Parts: sequence; C-alpha cells; structure tokens
Amino acid sequence: MSHHSVFDTMDGAVYRVGVALHALEDPAKVIGGADKWILAPEDPWELTGYVHNVVFCCDAVPEEGGTVKLYWGKADSVMCTGTAHVQVYRGGKKG
Repeated sequence: MSHHSVFDTMDGAVYRVGVALHALEDPAKVIGGADKWILAPEDPWELTGYVHNVVFCCDAVPEEGGTVKLYWGKADSVMCTGTAHVQVYRGGKKG
C-alpha cells in the first residue's frame, strides 16, 4: 500500500510518499515497509505550484516482470507516471 505523510517545517508542510506491506489475513497488521520515502518533492514542479512541496500517490498498478506503474501528483498542478521494480517480501525473506 502506498501512503503519504506530512512533515511540518518552518516553510510549511512537505508531503511525501512511502510504501508499506500489510498482512492479507489482517490488513491492520503491518509486516514491512520501505526504509526511505519512494517519492519526495525535488523537481521545480513539485516544489512550486498550487500547493508547494507536494507529491502524492494516485495509483499503483502491478505489471508483469516484477514492476509496478506509479501515478502521482505534484504540487497539486501536474500528474506524472513512472515504473518501479518491486522486490517481494515473503515471510522474512526477500525474493
């Protein structure tokens, strides 16, 4: 599951995107997550816009070959897409 987080700074809020893996049998149980944010405002169109310092995930579509197509918004004014390689977590082992 992708999620966004808001980090308050002296210059206002910064919105970033992270990922977490939940148990299928009990979605309330988080069994893993990325150590770092997968998206954070860096480009000019993420840093300035209708709302500055914003990236937010709109969708993540699994594809064949271990990739996922990501769709995200930037500064509430631009939509983007990208492809990421996914390493699956299986019971304590990556594989």
